[in-house]
Formats: sequence, structure tokens, C-alpha cells
Amino acid sequence: MFYCTVKDQEMVFKQGDKGSSYFLIERGQCQIIINNDVKKTLKSGEAFGELALLYNAPRSASVKAIGDCAFWAIDRNTVRKVIEEISLKDYEQNKEFIQKVQFFESLTDDQRTAITSVLITLNFKAGEIIVNEGDQADSFFIIKKGEIEISKGGKQLRIMQQGDSLGEQALQSNSVRGATAKAHKDVILLALSRDDLTRILGDKIQTIMFLNLQRWAFERHPILKQLTKLQVERIVSTMEQKQYKEGEVIIEKGQQCTHLIVVLMASLQYGQQSIEKGQMFGDKFLEQQNQILNDSLIMKSDGLISQIQIKVFFEIIGGTLEQIFLKNEKAHDRFIKKEEGQKKDQYDHFKLEELISIKKLGQGQFGNVYLVHNKSDKKNYALKCISKAQIIEQNLEKHLAQEKSTLQTANFPLIMHFVKSFQDKNYIYFLEEYIKGMELFDVIREIGLLNTYDSQFYIGSLILCMEYLHLNNIIYRDIKPENIMVDDKGFMKLIDLGTAKNLKNKNGRTYTIIGTPHYMAPEILSGKGYTYSVDLWSIGICLYEFMCGNVPYAEDAEDPYDIYEEIQKKALNFPSVLKDRKAKKLIEQLLSKTPELRLGSSYASLKNNQFFEHFDYDSLMNRDLKPPYLPPKSKLQSDKEIQKAIQAGKLITEEIKTDPTTTNNIYKPEKARDPNWDKDY
Repeated sequence: MFYCTVKDQEMVFKQGDKGSSYFLIERGQCQIIINNDVKKTLKSGEAFGELALLYNAPRSASVKAIGDCAFWAIDRNTVRKVIEEISLKDYEQNKEFIQKVQFFESLTDDQRTAITSVLITLNFKAGEIIVNEGDQADSFFIIKKGEIEISKGGKQLRIMQQGDSLGEQALQSNSVRGATAKAHKDVILLALSRDDLTRILGDKIQTIMFLNLQRWAFERHPILKQLTKLQVERIVSTMEQKQYKEGEVIIEKGQQCTHLIVVLMASLQYGQQSIEKGQMFGDKFLEQQNQILNDSLIMKSDGLISQIQIKVFFEIIGGTLEQIFLKNEKAHDRFIKKEEGQKKDQYDHFKLEELISIKKLGQGQFGNVYLVHNKSDKKNYALKCISKAQIIEQNLEKHLAQEKSTLQTANFPLIMHFVKSFQDKNYIYFLEEYIKGMELFDVIREIGLLNTYDSQFYIGSLILCMEYLHLNNIIYRDIKPENIMVDDKGFMKLIDLGTAKNLKNKNGRTYTIIGTPHYMAPEILSGKGYTYSVDLWSIGICLYEFMCGNVPYAEDAEDPYDIYEEIQKKALNFPSVLKDRKAKKLIEQLLSKTPELRLGSSYASLKNNQFFEHFDYDSLMNRDLKPPYLPPKSKLQSDKEIQKAIQAGKLITEEIKTDPTTTNNIYKPEKARDPNWDKDY
């Protein structure tokens, strides 16, 4: 914090000023004045300006010193940096410990990451009791530093050290402590409560671990790993668990193998072959069905297996393995790879001076968006015009570079396509795909309340977009109907990647408070960091809005602080108009205040949610589904007007020179902190 003083009757700051610091009064008093009315007086020990630590907004009140005042103050960037450093350090250390705990070895990376985020740190001095023999057991502990003495009936049993864990039984059932744990030396523990684990994994923890084991059996299989995650999810959710005793025969010698089996907690014997935990039996009979067993399949121990009928397996995947693998390969290419024929240098010959102005499409904070025609390939594009002067004034050089990098990375049929960037002395330009259509914001107002199919169509499209972006380590951070276009054929396109960011890896975190208040997840505001699950919260807000007609939190509020307050504290409620129980369950999942619960175990499990029963994602990607709404021609840009503007031939460079909204954006290079900041455009 820094120290500062203000003399009697001087203003600390005025209403409407830009705010970035928080003040704690050391001595003196301050008046809080709103619209020239004194609202209250603060004295020594009280503080003001906390909103400035959350986000960049004008001061909502003036503050005047009564008597000479002294303050301790801190600015937003310093607070963010400190919290980020502490959170990241703790998070990485805790994650490392979780990876080593045997109890969690059957969990997915996402589930282990979720558990890391709810661990709490406890400190005990040497000699302090951590738990007593006979206490109710509801927490699990990992020793981060120091030593613990374990004793029973007053007799020492052992000394536990860094990395050791205790209390695993407490996570699975209601039980009592079988021994006393005491700090042998000063000790730091990571603690996980059964309630927190239940919130993340659900109340059937063992079942979750078994489901993971079944998924892994498919992922590790040399052939079946070619199935899509959605296909595996549907198979796994259909498999049934069966308990057997040691020596029981599962399939007799000479019988046909009719089931695909995954071993959960057991050991099986087939002739000389032993099938252990996480391994499969019956996979060899998928290619050549109706095969007779040469030996009996026998349980070597008491245990549990999971099985699915082979005919049901093929019904779920919808064809032979060969057909399905070929179909999956094509879908994978479409999902992951660049569009065919799109070479890196495909647009290199495009020039700003060859773009003909057709129409101004919109006006933004940093410039305008124009519809243009490219003389070179005779196609229409959208040209986003960004003021260099404003970028420098608001220190957004890195933000713009991030937007360009994200646009170049994202190449997916349901996301607006980036073409090329240009620049001149005053502007940066992004040439992007022109989407002839309407904003979803206007579409849902035309439709009224969306039914189940309408909602499946748009939410399914958004889920596919986020699955693609998150797979490429990109977090979007501003999903809302205004950032979604519905094209002239009725299909969705995600636009405006200005708030998107590459998190570098699957478990990346970021700390910036950014987005549109009504659609922002609660953890964005906490300052402790957040990850990809904020996008799923925003999808949940959209689904609620589609089916209920308004957003669930602070519908009528405009002050961001009021909106944030309600998002963090208010419980989720549904209006009587929403009858679809499956929709309610999905909304509850997506709008969980626990971020880790929103996805479930994977995108495959999210797409397999009961709300999407019978919904065909492949048909959506292939544009074979019937769209809920076709924008009428009267709401689209007129082809006649476009052709007329093309024939007139006014160049965009001339249009920008004469546009009154652009004439004052004069860039002065000497004001830039880095004279080469714009070299990559």
C-alpha cells in the first residue's frame, strides 16, 4: 500500500473520475457526496473506493476531506497481482500433492483439478490435536509440511510425514476416527471435506470412480479408442454393474460371448489369460460376432464387473466398427483441422486499397464495422476498424494482440472466420467473414419463449463452439445473444472474440474481471482466478433466458455492483412457465456456484445430458437439422443495395476519411510506450 495525505476541504476524487485505488483512512474524516448531497461521513479506520478494485468504472460518488486527512491506499493492479501470485502458487503446490494421492488415481484430470480448487489449508502447532479417536470423520487430510503422530488408546502407532494422507474412509461413508492424530512438529495440512467432494463428484463417489474406470478402458484400448467421447459416454452410461463371488462362472465354455465386459474391482480368468482391473473382455468378439468361447470365463476373486450387450453396443454407435471409425475420422478432421484448401498464405495478396465500401454495419467503442467487397476474389467481408489512438490511450496493445492471435487460432464452422489484418497511420483493420443474418438477441425476441428443440439447437451449437475453443485452450468470456449471429440459413455463428484469451494449457487460469455483468460467473468476481467453466455458466444463463424469457439474476438492475451481488448471493429460481424438468436440471448444472460441477466429467457427458436425448450433434454440424428460425429477407442486407454500392465503387479508405465518427482518431506515435507495438498487423 502507499501513503498519501489530503488537506482540509480538498477532494480526494470527484464523482465520474476514473477509479483505480481503494483508501483506508488513517486520520481525519471524509464526506461521501453523491450529486452534491452529503450521504455520510467516514472516520479513521473506515475505507472507501472498493469498487475500483473490482473493475474500471467511473467513481459513483465524490469524497471530500474534513480536516487534514491521511490514507493508506492500494491500486487495482497491485491487488490483482498479489492475489494472483498467492493463488497460483498455492494452487500449483496443492495440485502436485493431489496427483500423488492414491485415493484419487481413478479420477480424471478435470476432477482432480476441481478438488484442488476446494482444498483448504490448516496449520497446527507441535502437540496440537488434529482429530481424536472416536470423533465423527468427515474430512480427509494431506500433509503439506511437517509430521503427524498417529496413536490408538494412548499408544503411538506411527509417524506420518510430508505427502502422506489420512482419513480416506471419511470421504466415502459416515464413520468415526479409528485413531488420534496429533501434530508431532508444526504441521501444514491440506483438508478436503466429504461435503466438498460430494459437491464435485456427487454423492456416489465410488460410482463416479467406476465410471471413470470404464471410460479409461475405452481410451486405452488399441481399437476402441477411435470411438468419439460422446459414443463412449453413451455406452458407459448404458453399462450395468454386476457383483460376482470367487469361482463363479460368468460365461461357460462353448457358449457365445454376448457381452462386452469391463473389470471394475475383481480379477477374471479365461484359460491362461488373467483379466485385471480396468481391462476388457469380449472386445475380440466385436469384429467377429457369435464366436464360441474355448474356455470358461471365471471370477478369480469376489468383485464387480460392468457389462453391455454387444448388440446394444452396436445400436448405440450406429453401425459396424469400420463404418463408425471412418465416419469419426471425417468428423474429427472437420472439427480439429483447418478447412480444406485454406492455406496460410491464401489471403496474403488481399489489399486494404482494393476493398469497396458497401455499408457501415455498426459503431463500436474503438471504431466502426463496415461491409466491404473485395475486388480480388469478388466476395463480401466485414471490416473491423480499430483506432490506434484509443488503443494507446487505454493501454490495450496486449489485449489487441491477444484478440488477433485468438482469431487466427479459431477455425471452426460455427465461429466467425478471420481473414487478415491491415493497418494505416490511424487504424488497425481486421478483415473477417461477413455473416448475412440477424443477431440471436433479435431472433429470440421474434420467436418469443423458445421450446425444447429451439433451445437444444442454439445451446447445442454453443456447446460445440466452447468444446472446440476449450480444446484449443481458448476461454471466450462473453457469451450472450448479442455475440451470436443467426445466418440466412438459420444456423448459428459465434462472433466477436475480443474478450477471448489463450490460457496456454488445459488447466490454465486467468484473473481479469471481464465480460457482460448479467452473464458473468460468480468466480470471475472473487479475484482468486477462474478457468473455462465460466463459459458454461454463460451458456446456462442463455438457456434460462431462452426458455423463461429473462435472465435469472438481477433482470431489472443496471448497476454492475447490484448485479454481481445478486449473482453471488441469490439462489436459482424458476418461473412456473418452465415445465421441462430436464431443462431445469441442465440449467441447475450449468449455473452451479461450484464451477467444477458445470461440465460434469467431460464435454461428452455434457452432450449426453438427458436434455439432449435424441438430439443429433452430427446432423447439426452437417447443417442437416431444421433451424428454429429463418431470418426473413426484409431483415437482411438487400442484395440490390449491395450490388449498387459495389458498382458505385467507393473505396473503404475514402469512406473512412469522410466518416465524421473517424475524423478525430489521429494517432501520435510518440505517445506509444513501444514504437513497434503495431508491427505485426
